[in-house]
Amino acid sequence: MINLKKKQIISLGIVFSLGIFFSIVINFINYKNYVKRVNEYVYTMVELIKEKNLNITDDEIITILNGQVKKVNYQILKKYGLNKEVSALQDLKKDYYLSVVLTMILIFSLSILVFLILINDYLKQKKKIEELTLYLRAINEHNYYLNILESKEGEFAILQDEIYKTTLMLREESDNLLQDKINLKDTLADISHQLKTPLTSILIMLDNILDNPQMNKDTRAEFLKNIRQETENINFLIQVLLKLSRIDANVIEFKEEEINVSALIKKVQENVKVLLKEKQLILDLDIDSNLTFKGDFAWQTEALTNILKNAIEYSKENDHILIKVLDNPLYLKIIIEDFGKGIKKEDLKNIFKRFYKGENSNPGSFGIGLNLAKKIIEKNNGFIKVDSVVNKGTIFEIKYLK
Repeated sequence: MINLKKKQIISLGIVFSLGIFFSIVINFINYKNYVKRVNEYVYTMVELIKEKNLNITDDEIITILNGQVKKVNYQILKKYGLNKEVSALQDLKKDYYLSVVLTMILIFSLSILVFLILINDYLKQKKKIEELTLYLRAINEHNYYLNILESKEGEFAILQDEIYKTTLMLREESDNLLQDKINLKDTLADISHQLKTPLTSILIMLDNILDNPQMNKDTRAEFLKNIRQETENINFLIQVLLKLSRIDANVIEFKEEEINVSALIKKVQENVKVLLKEKQLILDLDIDSNLTFKGDFAWQTEALTNILKNAIEYSKENDHILIKVLDNPLYLKIIIEDFGKGIKKEDLKNIFKRFYKGENSNPGSFGIGLNLAKKIIEKNNGFIKVDSVVNKGTIFEIKYLK
């Protein structure tokens, strides 16, 4: 059963009311035309009677025209070639009735047509509402990968567009949550793997010390030194993983402060001065002291420190490392270039992956610093790329968009 809405009922009422109104108007016009034609017919007859000087007075004509006539004797009319079927007045009457009938049929047909159009429109709307209802039910059941049917009907198109936008947003959030779960699972697996080796090493060394109370003093000292080193490595790994976890969970609010590039590089240089001294490396700086960009000073210090540590790791002793800063209206670019052993081409596409260690990497490296650096830079509206040639060196380019 069709349940029309108030809007459709009102529309139908208006259509039928207009149909009746126009029917009355058209029939009234037809009636006026009918009366006019009858009057013309009678006028012609009267003029003819006067012209022929028939013995009929004006009073008699007036009496006839006012309706005081005798019953028609069609036998007499036949003498003049007139009868019920061909009488001029009868034809006028037939024309009038035909006009009325045709008008009523036309108005009724138009009303039916409009009614069918409204019913069809209602059924289409009902079908569309049912489709959207099923679509929303599927979304409530966390199915965000349905294709919503395209609609070109005004209000429905707007509603459908908003539903589609909401679906895309929910789909993205669902994908992000799924990816977060995968990342968490992978991170826990990586942490377990990375901690297993140093912890095992510590346990073995402690067992050796405990099982050999008469152990040589120098050997004991070497074991304790190694235990301390492994403990520091574990602490470093945990600290970095905690930072990565906080970044992945979007719980860190990165500041948008004005950073002086010269001050930033100076802080980074202080963080690695011991490493620079160990390998007798020279840091060449090409920086305009007035250059600035928007970002979080502390976190960008962390990112650039990790990149510079990588450059130090791949550099030869007594070599140079260049830090250069370029500026243009679109971005500020920081270049960190070393002239060391370089990175193999097959390793370049993976160096930003978590816990990835290339063939030429330091044995004590966890392969996590560059991953952290990349995430930090991207959080501050920047991006990083790397280019390297084996035995010639590596160039990191960091661009901060303005």
